[in-house]
Amino acid sequence: MNALTMVKAIMTSPWKNFLFWTGAILLIILATVFYQPAAAKTGSLLVWTRERVYIMDIDTLNLERVGPATARESITPSPGCLGQTPGPCWVAVSDRLYKVAAGAGDSGQARLPIGDGYRWIDSAVSWSPDGLHLAYGVADRQSNQTELRVYDPISQEIKIKAANIDPTVAVAWTAACAEGLNASGCKLGYKQLPNRAEKEVSPWLISFEPATAAVEKWPLSTDEIFELRWSADDVLLYSHPKRFFSRSIDHTPAYHIPSGSQLANMSPDSRYTLYYQPFRLKDCPSDNEADDCLHLGVWLISTQELDPTKTLIYSTPFVEHDQGLNFIPVWSPRGDSFVFFQEGQLIYYNLAEAEATIWYHSINGKLRSLPVFSPNEEAVAFVDDEGQGFSEYRLVIVNPKLQPVEHIIETDSGFKVLAWLPN
Repeated sequence: MNALTMVKAIMTSPWKNFLFWTGAILLIILATVFYQPAAAKTGSLLVWTRERVYIMDIDTLNLERVGPATARESITPSPGCLGQTPGPCWVAVSDRLYKVAAGAGDSGQARLPIGDGYRWIDSAVSWSPDGLHLAYGVADRQSNQTELRVYDPISQEIKIKAANIDPTVAVAWTAACAEGLNASGCKLGYKQLPNRAEKEVSPWLISFEPATAAVEKWPLSTDEIFELRWSADDVLLYSHPKRFFSRSIDHTPAYHIPSGSQLANMSPDSRYTLYYQPFRLKDCPSDNEADDCLHLGVWLISTQELDPTKTLIYSTPFVEHDQGLNFIPVWSPRGDSFVFFQEGQLIYYNLAEAEATIWYHSINGKLRSLPVFSPNEEAVAFVDDEGQGFSEYRLVIVNPKLQPVEHIIETDSGFKVLAWLPN
C-alpha cells in the first residue's frame, strides 16, 4: 500500500480516523511532558538575601518569606530541606527555628530552649541525620561554663545535655543516627573543653552513644580544630588545619596521598580522598622539557585499601591551571558524587560511573555561594559574581539534561543558596 492509498483508507474509515488523531494528540502531549527545552519544573531553593530567609522559585524568582536573618547569624537547614530524609524542613537561625513550607507565608518562629540561668551563645549547630534533632550550645550566666543541648523540635524536649563543650565546633553524628537517636550505633562526637575545677589543661574528644550512655574520650592538643566527622568504620575524625583530618584514636592522618601532592578534601564518610598532583604525559619524549608535557591532575584514591589504586579524574596543562575559576571539589550529601571548578569549567564526577563530565563552561569570576545539589543529585545551583550593574550576584542552575539557567540577582545586600528544596 502506497502513501496515497493509506491516506484514502484513513479518510474513509471514521473509526480509524478517530484512532489516528487520538494517537497523534497523545504523542504531542507526551513530547511536551518529557521534552523540557529549558529549566521548566526545576523547583525551589531556600535562599538568604535582604536580611531574610526565603523560598525562591527557580523559574520565576518569586520569593516567599520564611523568617528574618542577619548577615552575622548562623543559618542551618535540616536534612529535610535537602531531601535527605522524608521529615520536615526546618531552618535554625541563631536561637530561632522556622519550619519551611511552601504556601505558608511567614513561618511561625519557635525559640530554642535555653533554660533558667543560661544564655544563648553563637555556637556551631548541627542536625542529626534523621533531621529530627538539633545540637547547639548555651552558657551558664554565672560560671560561663558551656553546655551542649540536643533538642527534639517535634516533642519540644531536650534529649541530651553535656558540660564543657567547645561551642565553636559542631557536633558530628554517625550514619546510624539516621534511624533515630536511640538506634544501635548512633553516636555523637564533640569537643570538650578542659575542666578547670579538676585542673585539666588539655581538651578532649568525646564519643557518646545515647542508646547505651556509653562514653569514650581521647586527649587532644590545645591546637584549634575546625570540624569533626565520623569515618565509615565509626572512627571520630578531627580536622587541623581545615580539611586535613586525623583519627582520634591515634592522631594519625585519616588520608594517604603520594609525596609531592596537595590534599583537596575527603568524602563526607571519609572513604575517598581527592588530591592534586602534577605529572608528565607518557607520550612526551624524555628529552622534551616543554611546559605542554607537564599536566596538573585531579586524583581520587580510596582510604580503605592498604594499596589503593589512584584514579585520574581530570587533567589540564600545568601552565593553564590558573585560568578561569578554580575551586576544590564539593561533595553531594550522599557522598557518591562531587563537582569542582577547573579553568572556569564546572566538572561533575560520579563514583559509580567513574566518569568526569563537563557540565558548564566559561566561569571567570569568583564563587559567592558554594554549589548545592538538587535532592536527586542530578543538578547543582551556585552563585558567582558575574552579575550586571550594581549587582554582583548571578544564580546559575546546571542540569545536564536541560539548558543552563542564569539569573542576575538584583541585590546589593548579599545572596546565598542554602538548600535545593525537594518538590
